[in-house]
Amino acid sequence: MRTPMVTRTSPAQRPQLPHAEADRAADERHLVEGLLAGSPECVTEFLERTHHPVFCMACRLTHDSELRRDWAHAVVLGTLEDLRHGRFVYRRPGSLWAWFRKRAYYRLLDEYRRHRAWLARSGALDPGGPSSEFAELAGTDDPAAEMERLELRRAIETCLDAIDNPDHRRALSLRLFDDLPYQEIATAMEAPLNSVRAWIRRGRLALRRCLAARMEGIGERP
Repeated sequence: MRTPMVTRTSPAQRPQLPHAEADRAADERHLVEGLLAGSPECVTEFLERTHHPVFCMACRLTHDSELRRDWAHAVVLGTLEDLRHGRFVYRRPGSLWAWFRKRAYYRLLDEYRRHRAWLARSGALDPGGPSSEFAELAGTDDPAAEMERLELRRAIETCLDAIDNPDHRRALSLRLFDDLPYQEIATAMEAPLNSVRAWIRRGRLALRRCLAARMEGIGERP
């Protein structure tokens, strides 16, 4: 009885996509770990990979090349600081770049808002409302509503940064901005689940007090 013939494929003939995906996932995870550890090589790689995409986003908001460079620089460095302060948790392949796009989007719109506010104060711009470029980038037919949403998010981030306890601050940030389940937050922070629940509860109380104080201050303005 003959032994069945087995056709063997060389490594070059085997599908490469799973290996490529695994390599990309490993590279992404290595980059995240290096950034958290302050590796100069990883920081350089992050800056090189992120600056141009943000610059292209800024091109949709202004024709001023200097502003584009300044905004891209500020946004990239700002998201890097967000990562270092624990506002990102690696969950799956691709999660770093999905998180970066979202954070860069909000930070870029914040740069745009501040610039328009400065132009309005200096008399160089009619402060009637956001421009059509803002509406295009925001993906909404109501740029004024998007601006209000951006203002609220910025107020929340400001109040989050003002929370004294770092555990409360980080746990609440992961819950609000990354929408992580309690168990994943506990795993990321290497803390008991009950502690995480208590931190988020106390953080929300502090956040609520801060936002209420900010709103009262706005209401008292002439």
